[in-house]
Amino acid sequence: MKTSGNHYRFNPCNERVKFNYRRHLSRVGQKDEKTVKADLINIRGFEIFIDFAGFETFNDQVADRFIKHIQSMDKSLSHVSRTLRAMREFLTWLERQRGYRSKIDYNHIAYLSLTKNQLRIAKSRCYQKAYSFDDIVRTIRQMLHQIDRQMRDKALISLQALCTLRIAELRTVKLSSIIYEDGTYFIDVCPRVMNVKFAKSRQVFFLALPDDIQENVIRWKECLVSLGFKDDDPLFPAVDNRFNAENLLEDQIRPNGIKSGTTIRNIFKRAFENAGLEYIKPHSFRNTIARRAQKESSEYLNASRQNLGHSNIDTTLNSYGQLSAHDQRKTISETKLDI
Repeated sequence: MKTSGNHYRFNPCNERVKFNYRRHLSRVGQKDEKTVKADLINIRGFEIFIDFAGFETFNDQVADRFIKHIQSMDKSLSHVSRTLRAMREFLTWLERQRGYRSKIDYNHIAYLSLTKNQLRIAKSRCYQKAYSFDDIVRTIRQMLHQIDRQMRDKALISLQALCTLRIAELRTVKLSSIIYEDGTYFIDVCPRVMNVKFAKSRQVFFLALPDDIQENVIRWKECLVSLGFKDDDPLFPAVDNRFNAENLLEDQIRPNGIKSGTTIRNIFKRAFENAGLEYIKPHSFRNTIARRAQKESSEYLNASRQNLGHSNIDTTLNSYGQLSAHDQRKTISETKLDI
């Protein structure tokens, strides 16, 4: 297989096919642009593997070699499984298109599969570490807030503690997203103004954490309003270091949102490492609330499910609510059985 210069190589026939498939994914499959791009990247990888031959050259032997190839790339089985699924979906569509119906054997497409054990491994979930709420609150309270950037970062982690949003939601939340009603604050997670998974609307009510955690967020919002920010501006804007008239560096807040999830993660990493804690990704805050919810009433658990945006309680329990070994041991050892 040739690999040099692949960035610029292409097969005109394949490009026409991919263009039509992209339209199919968007219109018929109703997939968003991010998902479509991921599928096309997988198809591009397959093209590189077959050295840009036509897609009609696919057969069972090509399928076997391709599986061995991607398994040799030191990727996780979940990654391999997603790649194979994307290729199966593409070739299943292609097999029905004019000019390919007699050239691609539908039965050979099924060869692009892992074994049952490999699929189980790909779908399995290892234990996910998460902070306790005590760790989170202690870290936030240790964060500085003398300058704009520090105030923003402290408010950002505070909001995550209060609402446990997904990173894309946290990055794109607007001033108008914070709503105060009946004595309670909540985030109106609306796909019209925020980047929301599956474009599902929901209301995320603030957790009952100490008052100062909530005040960090509200005080930051008031600061932005005083600077002339409008409702549709980002709650967590970009902050640049620029030289002022006295030739001194100062923070300058721009009404543009943080563009990268990496920027968000770096803010969390600095804060928790400065507090002497291991860095755990911000998404883990969702594990924190799910595990806490299991210890509360069934109503609280269901309300937490809605806060997290899960349609099914099984997702909350199985994907996020796995107890720590300490809590598991305590629950098992301290629960008296009626015998």
